[in-house]
Amino acid sequence: MRPEKALSWYRRMSMLYGLGAWTLLGSLFLYNQRKNKPPGGEVEQKDVSTNELSEPPKGFYVETVVTYRDNFVPITARIVNYLKSWTGGPGPKS
Repeated sequence: MRPEKALSWYRRMSMLYGLGAWTLLGSLFLYNQRKNKPPGGEVEQKDVSTNELSEPPKGFYVETVVTYRDNFVPITARIVNYLKSWTGGPGPKS
């Protein structure tokens, strides 16, 4: 194979490999996001009327609600455990 043809083949295969890798990562991310949604697809919102506030908040006001799930394993830990299982590491703990 001539060097010019080999270089063009290498570039095409690199682009194809990169596209496939990013597609796989994106689809795993979307699958994980859809799987972890609440059953109703809606987030509970606190019912607070503006009339109930005796004094308007001063400055910038933000309220954060964090919901913890039982036996939740972050996606990064899942990936690390999977890679360890391929490389001979301890792998996922059962």
